Amino acid sequence: MLRISIFTLVTFFSLVLPAQDTMNMINSRGNKHGFWRKVDSAGKVIYEGRFKDGIPFGEFRYYYNDGKLKTVSIVSGNGKRAVTVSYFRNGMKMAAGNYLDEKKDSTWQFFSESNGTIVSQEIYKSGRIDGLSKVFYPEGGLSELHFYKNGVKDGLWEQYYLDGKLKLRAAYKAGEKHGLFKTFYNSGKPMIEGQYVQGHQDGTWVYFTEQGKVSKTEVYERGALVKDDQQGK
Repeated sequence: MLRISIFTLVTFFSLVLPAQDTMNMINSRGNKHGFWRKVDSAGKVIYEGRFKDGIPFGEFRYYYNDGKLKTVSIVSGNGKRAVTVSYFRNGMKMAAGNYLDEKKDSTWQFFSESNGTIVSQEIYKSGRIDGLSKVFYPEGGLSELHFYKNGVKDGLWEQYYLDGKLKLRAAYKAGEKHGLFKTFYNSGKPMIEGQYVQGHQDGTWVYFTEQGKVSKTEVYERGALVKDDQQGK
């Protein structure tokens, strides 16, 4: 009777154990294979996910050292692509976007730790900002936009009031302010008008009152003020 019981248990476990997920295995070619869990020197989990012949696939989870979830990535495309969401320690979403060949790619959004509202949105190419970048007010609505080229500001730059009216319009070229520079009162009337050349104020700058009258003019040469005409003096 005892022999039958032992035989039954051995048979049961021989059926169950192969079905369990073996952890941190290496295949015959020395590549990670199956379910992997990496831990630090203190035994705390850094990440867990699956590999096939050394290539990650499916869901990967990364953790803070206190055990809270930090990032979730869904890996596809033979390990080249990952749709990723990162979290603050309080559980609120921090960022969401894609990786291509382990570099940020396409549209990324970043969020507020306190209330989860969107803070900014950026477009990436090969790990660098490339294209339209937007910054938002905590209350919602667009606050500022920039264009980037290969990680450097290049193109239109605008700022907006909370009610959506234009506050500033200017531009960058190769990372430096360049070209016409204008700011506006909330009424839409001009506040300041001038010009930048390769990051330096240049030429005549005009300052206006809210009533539309000129309050001051300045003349610059490559960033150096050479004339200051204060109206009413």
